[in-house]
Amino acid sequence: MAYLSQIEAALFLGLKVETVAYLSKTCPKTGETRKLKFVNSEAGKTYDEAELEAYRSYLNEPWPLPAKGTRPSIPKAIRDDIKEESHHGCAICGHMDNGEIAHIEAVAGTLNNAPGNLIYLCPNHHTKYDLGYKVKSNVTAEEIKAAKLLKQNARRRVMKYEAFATKSLICLIQFVRTLERSIASAETDNLKTIHLAELTSLMAAVPELTKAAEAEAKTDKLMTKPERAFVKIAPKLAAISAAVPGKQNEKAVRDKAKKLVAQVEDVLVDLDEVDCPHCAGRGLTGLVGDFCRYCRGSCFVSTAKADAYDPDDIDEIECPRCHGRGTTGLVSDLCAYCRGSCMVSHAKAEAYEADDIDEMDCPHCNGNGTTGLVNDLCAYCHGSCVVSQARHDAYDPAEIDEVDCPHCNGRGTTGLVNDICKLCGGSCVVKQARFEAYDPDKIDEVECPRCGGKGTTGFNGDLCGLCKGSCVVTDAKADAYRRKYER
Repeated sequence: MAYLSQIEAALFLGLKVETVAYLSKTCPKTGETRKLKFVNSEAGKTYDEAELEAYRSYLNEPWPLPAKGTRPSIPKAIRDDIKEESHHGCAICGHMDNGEIAHIEAVAGTLNNAPGNLIYLCPNHHTKYDLGYKVKSNVTAEEIKAAKLLKQNARRRVMKYEAFATKSLICLIQFVRTLERSIASAETDNLKTIHLAELTSLMAAVPELTKAAEAEAKTDKLMTKPERAFVKIAPKLAAISAAVPGKQNEKAVRDKAKKLVAQVEDVLVDLDEVDCPHCAGRGLTGLVGDFCRYCRGSCFVSTAKADAYDPDDIDEIECPRCHGRGTTGLVSDLCAYCRGSCMVSHAKAEAYEADDIDEMDCPHCNGNGTTGLVNDLCAYCHGSCVVSQARHDAYDPAEIDEVDCPHCNGRGTTGLVNDICKLCGGSCVVKQARFEAYDPDKIDEVECPRCGGKGTTGFNGDLCGLCKGSCVVTDAKADAYRRKYER
């Protein structure tokens, strides 16, 4: 494994350099002592790539709960990192007031406060996203993950040239061009909004970068023709970025981006850089944002390197446990073998033994992840389908707050035609408190007055014309029947 500089380690982890320094001095998990290991060298702190991978896995493992409370605390350094990653604005819409740190995977089930599982959202979009991979309104888990990846990608592209303002400016403009073009092909309105918000934030950073690039030029640090050309047009770039359009809408933002890119198109042509063919210019691979093994997180490679690209030359193969998905179970738990990377080395793939993984089919749902007729998430594994050996051995159905529904006797349905039970809604079970509070008189159901609750009429057993086989009807329907026929 290679040793990386501190800024390369930050790129690898998708964090600020300051956050990497924090993790090198402090364990972020309450009551634990593990810090990010480094080696002091003449060039400064260096980090073993294997240690970075191991520490990222450590961060994604459950965080300890505080003495009081049901959620592990998020250190200020990590909170600040997530805010800065999102330019202190909502990752969905860019709104900058009263933002909140949100979990991508529900903290209740994962206890995961790793930076990769955190995103900055405005209160509106936070409430629209249910932290259990369910849609409360109109923000999906896929859109939240897309927003997170976009933020990480943008940060990496600019941060890799942190010490070189002109290179950072070039990289930023390249990404502005990519974002503007991607808006037209966005699959959902939310994805379009996410890209627009990031495009707006990146263009807002151009004026300061142009000033830094001009100052850099005076120190004779510029070496390449494209860099010198960028500095010459820097004032125009700053003016375009600083201009406030009459209307703040999609067309205005995209027109502004097009004007910005048009100023530098000729310069970009001279750059011997193309999107990395292995990661499609993301700098990352997998669900958890692994460092691309071809461009090393740079996002770009030379034309020659792109032409020479052969995926078979890279020591990566689909994870044999999750088959390259990176997740398992109904609620997309990170794969216990590749930890969300989707790929593993050939040696790791050959060494895979399913029995070595501490996972067993959940004894409550028999590995289905759901229970009842309407597929409620299992109350024991919460949709993971599997549990650890220890949890499997400790399973006691009496400890789960579930009892057979008293209205349908655990069937989930009532009547001849299997209507969904009005008490449990098809779950087959209810909580103990609901069981004890059960009062059939509170359910708007009475025996059908036409068939006497049998559901059928006549010698042939035809379905009752009033209840249609349900055996019961509402009070209102029963009263109306009696008024009409029972005089």
